[in-house]
Amino acid sequence: MVTATGVVLDDQTKKPLDSVLINNLANPGFEEKTKSDGAFSLVEVGRANGKCPEFNLEFSKEGYVTDTIFVESSAPLTVYLKKK
Repeated sequence: MVTATGVVLDDQTKKPLDSVLINNLANPGFEEKTKSDGAFSLVEVGRANGKCPEFNLEFSKEGYVTDTIFVESSAPLTVYLKKK
């Protein structure tokens, strides 16, 4: 089991982004949003090793370029979103 935790920041200002939608691409409908401090925690995003779809998280917010991150471990992630 892999737990994805971390923070989402603006690529230029490095400020936290709230309400970023996070989708687990292997589990449609399972989504969460970042908190006001940009933090997120998704429990059990995958069960196996390798580049399986369940390890891909999509981060999207209006006005920003959507990004997909491959989660390799339970180490905290820092995701930077670029403005469109």
